[in-house]
Amino acid sequence: MPKLFIRMLSPVLSTEEGVDLRNAWIITDDQGGVRGQGETDFRGLADLIDPSAGWLQQPENIVVAIPNGHVLSLSCEVPGRSVSQIRRALPFVVEEYVTTDIEGMHLASGEIRRGAPVRCNLIERSLLDDWLAILADLHIHPGYLLAETEFLPVANDQVTVLFDGDLALVRTSAQSATVDRDNLGLALTSLAGQRLLLINGDLEPLERARLDATLTIERMPTTGLAGASTLGFLATQTDAVRAGINLLQGLYQPRQRQNPHWARWRPAAGLAAAWLLVALLVNVVQGMFAAQRADQLEAESVALYQEIFPGARVTNVRRQMLAQLGEGGDASRSGLIGNLDNLAGAITSGSSIQSLNFTMDRGELAVDLLIPGFEELDQLKERLAARGGSVDITSAEQQERGVRARVRVRDGGQGA
Repeated sequence: MPKLFIRMLSPVLSTEEGVDLRNAWIITDDQGGVRGQGETDFRGLADLIDPSAGWLQQPENIVVAIPNGHVLSLSCEVPGRSVSQIRRALPFVVEEYVTTDIEGMHLASGEIRRGAPVRCNLIERSLLDDWLAILADLHIHPGYLLAETEFLPVANDQVTVLFDGDLALVRTSAQSATVDRDNLGLALTSLAGQRLLLINGDLEPLERARLDATLTIERMPTTGLAGASTLGFLATQTDAVRAGINLLQGLYQPRQRQNPHWARWRPAAGLAAAWLLVALLVNVVQGMFAAQRADQLEAESVALYQEIFPGARVTNVRRQMLAQLGEGGDASRSGLIGNLDNLAGAITSGSSIQSLNFTMDRGELAVDLLIPGFEELDQLKERLAARGGSVDITSAEQQERGVRARVRVRDGGQGA
């Protein structure tokens, strides 16, 4: 996708003819080739830009470089146990390096890590506001706005110099500056480094003579767009753009505009939303039907209870029916179900039940059993007792298939 690179060459100036802003610009294509480039003013940029172009609607496709002389670059130690604490303390630490009111400055930082110095850039809010307002008038909303030196490659023990006419952009891992060419030699002697990387130019013999003889000097080969101009080189440094300190932080955070590809999926999303609404309505209707059916079954249960127990007043048909069955609805587990539960837990797989008869008034279950032998009958009594029940043996007779016994089972330890 095409990208627009703009290099601000001056602050926003108010003249008798209106607003003026000197700038250089380049539009690159997907392969890094140049669609167009030049240097113009605000009116010329307005004539060049087509705000209706789809790719210009995406902030990440617009990169702006501003003069390094308007940016204060710092690297400072900030106390804090966590990243959030360091971030909150950063403005108070930086304030010591600023001679003007910190409230009038915009602070942007690089990656914050515990125990490591924090790189940050400060710029006057009025300057930043003016540049962004001019771009907004052109319907340009950049995703990146960086000081020029942020584009330069950097490494430990390395000093990087980009020659720009009568100026030079200089950067180390901790410092950056724009230096007059006449003062470049002096500036380099004050910077610590074991390697000097030169871009788009070379040192004069006198400048070289002032440097430490052990310093390794290299030149970065530049061809095509990178060697055409300073902005041409900056436009090739896409990795540096992502890694550099983007001044568009906090209140200036760029808003992501709608992806143009979203239009393709909008009908499908609408259809999915419609199906979701239909599913929701179906669930509501099913819930209403289930509630109606539950009310109907409740009415039928009440009618059945009143038919079995004429004249009874019904308040909770389930609980009352359990009470009539001797289950009472509590933890005592007395009654038919409790007796059956105890019997089922005590009887072995070799035994079989021939008949059952439950007397509700006495809470007694009469059982006709066929069990393997008399020993198993004694074990049955013990297992029932362990479960809190009891058994009375009314008869026991040895038969061909085993012992046929008649017993009375009571839950809750009632008489033996």
